[in-house]
Amino acid sequence: MTAPDGFPTDIGLLYEHAPCGLLLTDDDGTIRHANATFCRWVGIERGQLLGKRRFQDLLTMGGRIFHQTQWAPLLQMQGSIAEVKLDLVRQGAAPLPMVMNAIRREREGVVVHEMALFVAEDRHSYERELLAARKRAEELLVEQKQAREALAVAETRLRMALEAGALHVWEMDPATGERHFDPGVALLLGRDQPGPVSFADYGAAVHAEDREQALKAFARMLEVPDSIYRHSYRIDGDDGVQRTVLATARAVLDATGAPGRVFGLLQDITQLSAQRAAAEDRALFAEQMVGIVSHDLRNPLSTIRLGGQVLEMAGLAGNQQRVLGNITRATTRALRLINDLLDFTRARLGQGLAVNVVSFDLHAAVATQVEELALAYPQATLLHRPSGDHACVADPDRLAQLVGNLVSNAAAYGAPDEPIVVASMTHADGFTVSVHNAGEAITEPLLAGLFQPMVRGTEADIGSRSVGLGLYIVAEIMRAHGGTVTVISTAGHGTEFQAEFPQRGH
Repeated sequence: MTAPDGFPTDIGLLYEHAPCGLLLTDDDGTIRHANATFCRWVGIERGQLLGKRRFQDLLTMGGRIFHQTQWAPLLQMQGSIAEVKLDLVRQGAAPLPMVMNAIRREREGVVVHEMALFVAEDRHSYERELLAARKRAEELLVEQKQAREALAVAETRLRMALEAGALHVWEMDPATGERHFDPGVALLLGRDQPGPVSFADYGAAVHAEDREQALKAFARMLEVPDSIYRHSYRIDGDDGVQRTVLATARAVLDATGAPGRVFGLLQDITQLSAQRAAAEDRALFAEQMVGIVSHDLRNPLSTIRLGGQVLEMAGLAGNQQRVLGNITRATTRALRLINDLLDFTRARLGQGLAVNVVSFDLHAAVATQVEELALAYPQATLLHRPSGDHACVADPDRLAQLVGNLVSNAAAYGAPDEPIVVASMTHADGFTVSVHNAGEAITEPLLAGLFQPMVRGTEADIGSRSVGLGLYIVAEIMRAHGGTVTVISTAGHGTEFQAEFPQRGH
């Protein structure tokens, strides 16, 4: 047989090896004819199919259910079906996805089904990928919705925080110099309500004396990657009110590490600055008053102390002598407290402690002070341990004050049944004075701020033992001499303060 164009054609060969499976079945599905392509696909010889197997028997369980409930009734009603996807069971292989078209015909009173089947493996994979992509898209849509909701919540919280802190946002593009200000910045410029603000308007409102420094500080931030701009300046408002503004900013670095977009905040700190200045004035006034009162109290107390010493030389009776001793010791403690307050006031006012350095005998000076302290603290046992014979240069009066404060601290917080050891050691590089007492160790939180004013060496309430200036004065004395004071406090060693004085001329 020859085709119209002269090409020889074998209809039987075309049927047998068509690129699709071709079937003819009875109405009940019994296979009557099957081409070689179909037999090869299912892996069953033609003789095992024709008249022995039904088409639905070659389907998976799901395919059989679909054939019985959907395909067969539909084919009977409308006479044909198209694009039905089923999986065929194969001998020794995985099920083969197929797309089937079928027509129901009646020939000489016999109903037959003509079917054409096409392999749909690529389509099956595509459909799986399409379903997976659709599922992922749905998940992304949910995530996007959640992200939008979270972003809306975050923006609301941020806006509330900005409003509560009276903060206004601004940003800048370093490449163009373009700046954008939040509408609320208009309020900082003394305007009636929020509105657009240009950089020219804002820059003109910055006080003339502050403008250059503000610009220089901002330029330095741009030059140093990942640095923060923080600068305060005055704003002359349109309403005639001058405000103090704190500006902060930080650049977001680009891929090359260069400053990208700059984001910043503006805060009106006018009231805060006024409150801080008032607090500083009050603190300065209080410190000055402490200094004045302490100075005025020192003279009458010195008179009382001198009178007590005169009475001691008069030879009073035993009980009178004890009362007089109590008066003298109380006066001495009061004078020491007043001296500490005066020194504290001078240090806080920035004047520092005055020192008069001279050459002196360290061991003799410390020994004399220990003897006097033994009278002031009769309940304590004081020991002096000198070592070294190098010359010493310092202020002997300040040294005596230092030893007195350290011994007073040891007597207040040390073990009452253990001695207080005062050591004086000279060496080529200077000299050291240390005071050691046994007892409980100072806790770590207290050690960190031990030399600050109004800090005591214990968390317990000690009533009227001190106002917490002794160790602060010790630190100031060492600062005035260019030396250092350190403390070692452990359960096994006790507590020891070491004052290191450097060697110096005079």
